[in-house]
Amino acid sequence: MGDEVPSVEELIARARAGDAIAIDRLFAWCAPLLRKWVAQRLANRQPGIAGRSDVGQDVAERAFLAFPSFKGTTEAEWVSWLQRIVETCTTQSFRDAGRQKRNKAAETPLDEDEIPAQQMSPSQATAAGEQWHELLTRLSQLPEDQQQAIYLCHLRELRVAEVAERMGKTEAAIASLLRRGFRALRERLTDVSEPAPPQAGADREIQVRDEATAALRLYLRRRDAGERVESSAFIAEHPACAEELRHMLECIERLQALRAAGPEE
Repeated sequence: MGDEVPSVEELIARARAGDAIAIDRLFAWCAPLLRKWVAQRLANRQPGIAGRSDVGQDVAERAFLAFPSFKGTTEAEWVSWLQRIVETCTTQSFRDAGRQKRNKAAETPLDEDEIPAQQMSPSQATAAGEQWHELLTRLSQLPEDQQQAIYLCHLRELRVAEVAERMGKTEAAIASLLRRGFRALRERLTDVSEPAPPQAGADREIQVRDEATAALRLYLRRRDAGERVESSAFIAEHPACAEELRHMLECIERLQALRAAGPEE
């Protein structure tokens, strides 16, 4: 009896209580279903729509991040909730394909010869997978709007204008969400909380944060225009908020690196 496989209901209850093993087993259980549903939804996809593995990874990541919002307790509720996420993600893929066609002239893919071949050893792949899992776990702990802004802008790599449209906010508001989200994510990944500034320095702290938000918005605007922005040079252009900006750009680079090395569905 000790090897009895727990039911989906039991896994949901344990995962909701914070059991990391239960969360892994719950998503391992649903992985074949997610792949099947995505394949069905994309069976007759039009050119330009992301491949099944890309959409499948997007679905799995979105479900993992959104798990704290799942209120059901039964297998049927869990399956229904997952199907809604599949529908949302695949529908968005169709919309993104339309945007890609309109912006195709601005998107010049690199030749294969320009992309350095990088192969990881099995141990490196395992470590990358663990770090990616930790990142998604920490990201899922952020407030929903910060989580969504980081996910769409830096994991899905959408343009800030598209993120703003999808979230119903201004681009300035998205930059502010990203700045706050990066700070919170950094604290969770390092387990170190930044001390509150003394009262006398509170006004200066607000000024630095505002300047950092504006600088981040400029960085993203240049990125979205296809420009390759060199981090150290960009930070040097904004000395008043250099430290805050450096932390944000380091976080962006870490997200990109883990995203590239993360496991594929």
